[in-house]
Amino acid sequence: MTGLSSALRIGTNGLNVAQASLAMVSHNVVNANTPGFSRQIAISGSTSINGSGTGVALSEIQRVTDKFINFRSTQATSDTSYAQTRKSYLDTLEGVMTGGSAQGGLETLAANFFTSVTELSNDPSKSALKRNVVQQAELMTKTIRDIADDLTTTATDADTTITAELATINQILKDISKLNTEISAISLNRNDGGSGSDLKDARDNKITELAKLLKLQKAVDESSGSVRVTLENGRRLVDYAGFVQIKRVAGVPYQGLSVQSVQVDGTLALTELPIYADSLTSGKLKALIDTRDTLVPNLQAQLDTFTNTFRTEFNKIASQGSSTPPQASLTSANTIGNVVGVTTDLYTTAGFTGLPGSSFHLSVTNSLGQPVLTTQPAAAITLPAGGPYSITDIANLINNNPTVGNTALGGLNGVIASAQIDSSGRPYLQIQTANSSQRVVLASNGGGDFLGLMGMNNVLTGVNASDFAIDSKFINNPELLPIARMRTTDGGLSNLDNRNILALGALADSKLTFSASGGLGVQNTTVSDYAGQIVSNLTVVINDAKDRVNFTTNVSTQLENLRSEISGVNVDEELAQMLVYQNSFQASARIISVVNQLLDELTSILR
Repeated sequence: MTGLSSALRIGTNGLNVAQASLAMVSHNVVNANTPGFSRQIAISGSTSINGSGTGVALSEIQRVTDKFINFRSTQATSDTSYAQTRKSYLDTLEGVMTGGSAQGGLETLAANFFTSVTELSNDPSKSALKRNVVQQAELMTKTIRDIADDLTTTATDADTTITAELATINQILKDISKLNTEISAISLNRNDGGSGSDLKDARDNKITELAKLLKLQKAVDESSGSVRVTLENGRRLVDYAGFVQIKRVAGVPYQGLSVQSVQVDGTLALTELPIYADSLTSGKLKALIDTRDTLVPNLQAQLDTFTNTFRTEFNKIASQGSSTPPQASLTSANTIGNVVGVTTDLYTTAGFTGLPGSSFHLSVTNSLGQPVLTTQPAAAITLPAGGPYSITDIANLINNNPTVGNTALGGLNGVIASAQIDSSGRPYLQIQTANSSQRVVLASNGGGDFLGLMGMNNVLTGVNASDFAIDSKFINNPELLPIARMRTTDGGLSNLDNRNILALGALADSKLTFSASGGLGVQNTTVSDYAGQIVSNLTVVINDAKDRVNFTTNVSTQLENLRSEISGVNVDEELAQMLVYQNSFQASARIISVVNQLLDELTSILR
């Protein structure tokens, strides 16, 4: 009886192991095309009691994985997601910078504008050409404003996407924590048909999803089977004790990120730990942050540098000229906002350091430009070499000038200068003729640049690219464009004079100094060339991004192929293994059948 009972037990154990192994092979085969599935193998071993063999037992169903390959694959997933997201936004930015106008990009628009200025210089009296200059200026400035708006929209979109992705991240962290709990609760020595392995696959898939968004570090506790996932800088995200949630926190100009642990009752702990953007190096979230905080601001800075330099240099030249016929009133335009008040000392104010000792000429003419009163050629108005000196002081200096000042001339002739404040709180200097039928003409005397610094008769307005525009008075009346310059002989003005518009046109070929901004160093080049360099620099960045996408994608593909070779299911091999387990099953069943027959015979004998 003892021998037959042992044989029966051995056959039964063999049958159970063969059944479990067949089930495992079947599980492998049907999941051959399941993404992230790891091939499973049955680990069995012989058993014995008191030194006597009792057959075979199933130790565990084990996943076939390579920890190093899995780790590298996770890292490569983050790098690929970062590269692809960054490239996608760079493509958007390329469209913003080069496709903002049906007329062409920034470089073309600047060139077209200067072409219209040159055409006007050849025939300065032609109204149609003046209108064309204004239209080209409107097109160029509007396009630049649109580009600035689109850049801001791109940054805002990246920031909004960060908020949306946090919901995905937080759900994944919750799922990983739940799987940690389930895996820890399973005894890996139990013949469970491989359910623990499937849960680990599910957890690895979740970690891969998370790696697309954040670059991670991962460590497995072999005793419990729990996994600890952290950010690349070690900030805990999930482990055997629980998980965290990531949230937006106050920040300037955009909200920052922090983590809070989830407590047992599901509420968030009061302690918040910050996630610093510069501690992240890869993943989609980092690409979004880089787009928002680096790529877009760099382009905005370059566009602002282009706009501010162009506007400043163009207005400096424009301030030296006059329309034909001249205007009855001229105003300054460079005292923006409340930075400069009507009594503020300009000599100690940034941007006006060139005023001390500067001088200019002023003429009062009739409507045809013939001089009535003038400081030409030897009576230029000169500002003092020391301060304090305000807009009000400048107005008084002009009013008290014995040649053209209204106060000095008894209040009947000449010009009236006054310090004014507009509805927006912007202080400005106004110079107008006392006689409404007369006109005022200004000219630089070569000592300093009073007209340019004050912005007398500015054509282009704004502070940065976002509000770059042509002054509305020129849109309403193109005849006000500063075409001519005061004659040095008698202070008069000719309607055939084109010296100022020639100087404005020559600016197209003049090398200007553009300050370092947005990754571009100091540039000494023309307006159009600098516009081209903005786009060219962006193209270099885009080409680099393309190379990075190709590289990271190839690395990810190679690692996935390696993972598939190790962990993937080969159906032919599994079917071959199935025959082995089938034969084992049949052999075990045969043992049980023979033992049953012998037991029946033995029972009959005993009867």
